[in-house]
Amino acid sequence: MKVEFIHGTVSDAAFGDMFGGWLTEYEGKNFMVDCGVGEGAATLAERLSARLDGRGLDFVLLTHIHLDHAGGLEEILKKWPGVKVVTHEKGLPYLTEPEKLWSSTQKVMREYAPMYGRPPSLPEAAFIPHTRADIPGLVIFETPGHAQHHLSFRLGDAMFAGEAGGCPLLFQGRICNRPSTPPPFFADQAFKSIDLLLKEKDEEAYFGHTHYMLPFREILERYRAQLGFWIDFLKSPDASHKEGEGRRAYLSRLTEFLFREDPDMSPLAALPPRQLVFEKFFINNAIEGILKSFGEESRARLAAMKE
Repeated sequence: MKVEFIHGTVSDAAFGDMFGGWLTEYEGKNFMVDCGVGEGAATLAERLSARLDGRGLDFVLLTHIHLDHAGGLEEILKKWPGVKVVTHEKGLPYLTEPEKLWSSTQKVMREYAPMYGRPPSLPEAAFIPHTRADIPGLVIFETPGHAQHHLSFRLGDAMFAGEAGGCPLLFQGRICNRPSTPPPFFADQAFKSIDLLLKEKDEEAYFGHTHYMLPFREILERYRAQLGFWIDFLKSPDASHKEGEGRRAYLSRLTEFLFREDPDMSPLAALPPRQLVFEKFFINNAIEGILKSFGEESRARLAAMKE
């Protein structure tokens, strides 16, 4: 079964082909798993159309509704009006009435929100809630943690894990990973989701924001250990807020520590400068998500910090 990553081009070349989705055919049906950001939607649709070469697109499978995974839906629905979109039943209302989704995106992504794109209201008739998706050969796993509405899919022999295994990549000849834990993050659910997926056979696997196949079990096992390392550190005295330290300085200090001490992330310090800027932005968000998952007191401390 051939699986191909189709990316959408965004204005900042440093992001490369980070945003897009996976095209595959199974038992005569064409599937797209995720569809990138709004800014890349037009080029993604063009490339997808060229690959399909006149054939129809039958299904889009959304691992979750965040706009770096669902931002291209409007263009796809315009070009293939008969396509059906499988999404978590909890996420569906945010796609048909997207005001809260856009507000949350602006809050978390700040200067990058315009790239993600303000989502339009999409017709409910285009969607199939995951609990009602009866598609031959498709197995759906509820894998919350990164988001409460996160799903993973197995289609034939291919596993599509979204961000249930973080954001893994190959860099300088080795596997690296960055936790994908922006607020709101649900640590207990994330570990349960990893354990659920680890019960599956070690098959070819495709993760969010990575345009090549990666080893399924190895990624998940390493990610489980990495999450544990981050959580233990962020609960330790070394991660305590220092008097007079602003919020950005605090998060940056924690980020620099993890770059040095996390063996699955430290090689990323050699990324080109522009890529390192947005990588540290995402890591800051990931740290904030874990800190806020510790409870109300931790959330209040972060909220009280000056920028």
